[in-house]
This record gives sequence, C-alpha cells and structure tokens, in this order.
Amino acid sequence: MVKKAALLLLFGSLLFADTVLQKVRSLIDEETYSSHSKLISLLFEDESAYMKSSSVDMVKVASTLEENGLLKLSFPSAEQVELTFEYGGENPLFFMKLMTDTLRNMGLSFVLTKEAKLDKEGFSWTVTYEAKSVPDPVLLSRRLEKNRVSVTDLERIDGTRWRYRIDMSGATVSAQPIAAGRSLKIVRPIRPVWVEVSRIKRLVIRELPGSHWYADVVVYDKMLHILSMRQSETRTRYLNLKLPADAAYVKIGDRFTLENLRSGVKLTAKGEK
Repeated sequence: MVKKAALLLLFGSLLFADTVLQKVRSLIDEETYSSHSKLISLLFEDESAYMKSSSVDMVKVASTLEENGLLKLSFPSAEQVELTFEYGGENPLFFMKLMTDTLRNMGLSFVLTKEAKLDKEGFSWTVTYEAKSVPDPVLLSRRLEKNRVSVTDLERIDGTRWRYRIDMSGATVSAQPIAAGRSLKIVRPIRPVWVEVSRIKRLVIRELPGSHWYADVVVYDKMLHILSMRQSETRTRYLNLKLPADAAYVKIGDRFTLENLRSGVKLTAKGEK
C-alpha cells in the first residue's frame, strides 16, 4: 500500500513537471530548448514555484526565461508582428480600451486590427504591426496589472506571433479621479480624456477662453456600458451633467477635432454620492 502511494506521488510529480516544461517549450524555439536543456531543467526544477493554483504561472515562467537570456523577442530586421488577446467576457469595448491603452503606453500606438471575434467562448482580438521585436510579455503583464487585469496564459505560436489569455474580472479603467468640490483643467489633450466620476452626482464642464469646443461627452458605467451621450454640432461653452447613480466614467472629447480644446476646459465636480 505504501509502495503504491509512493508510485502515485511520483507519477503526479512527474506529470506536474512535464506540464511546466511543456509550457516552457511553448515560449521558446526548439533550438534554444535543445541547446540549453540542462539549464532549463535546473531553472524549473522546483515546478511548484511556477504554479498558481492548478495552472502554470506563465508570466513567472517568461520572467525566468528572460532573466537567463532564453526568451528571444527581437529580430535581425523588421517583421510583421501578430498579437492575439483573448478573454471570456462579453464586453469588447471595455476589453479593447484596456488593451489599446496598455499597448499605447508601451509605445505601440499604430497597431492594425486583423480580426475581432465575439462568440460563445468570449472575445478575441488580433492586431498586427511592423517592428524588430515583439512586446516584452513580462512588461505587458505588469502594465495590465495596474488596471487589475492579469495574463492567465501565454503562448509563442512562432517568432512573430504570440497569444495571450486575459482575466478582466477585476478590471478598472485608467481615468483621472475627481472628488466632489474639486476642479480639474484639461489643456491640449491629444486623445479623449477619461474621468472617474463614481463618487460624484454632477460634473460641470466649462470651455476656457481660447477654446472652441463642440461637445462630445459620453457617460459610462463601470463595465463601459453607455449610460448617456452629449454630442453638439454647435459651440459648447457650458455643460452641466447630472450623473446616473451607476455612472463610473465620463469620456470628454470634441465632436470634430481635439485642436478645438487648445486652451482646454475646466471640470468641476459637485455633490458627493
């Protein structure tokens, strides 16, 4: 009986190790794996250190490979890079905003959408761009964590194509907070401005002298469902927004061009929830 239990324990341990090493192999090419197999076995000898619950912690695996010079992210010349991001939710707008903001913060402002697909398994977004490297998956994961988003799986399909599985169950949007009784000036924005308004009842927006604002204002709940929208074909000098109880964010832009906000607008928050 003792011998049988020991064999089961050994089998489970070997299966566990194989799972971790299989995931390691999914992030590097066969030549690298073969050339450094002894080092890789040593690095991942304690397989339990690379587990998170019942899954392999792919970000930690990638970090170890990167620290030891085994994760190849660059090319001799520019290549067409393809990144696929998947998540099991049903809110593509929320997902794409978070991913777009994260990629932009990593210097990838001009990616092209190759495919966007929503089905019973969730949402998948594939983007392409030309570069001499793929994004550092460890850095990408850390940037996502700032919005309480995590990478649950990671795969190198080949040198230029990578796939990420994303958990957004606790996600938040990057937005400027504003408290009741406080004011905030927005001057020369280069993209629409997001403001966090979950703790206030009203938001007053005033055009500052020198601007010529045509309002384009959207109010969202915490999952980025649109609650209300104000778009104006004529100049907007003043806007008093009464916010719904479930309002979480307000996006402020211009109907035609953000150049109209060259002198900016002033936001004033009123009424604490």
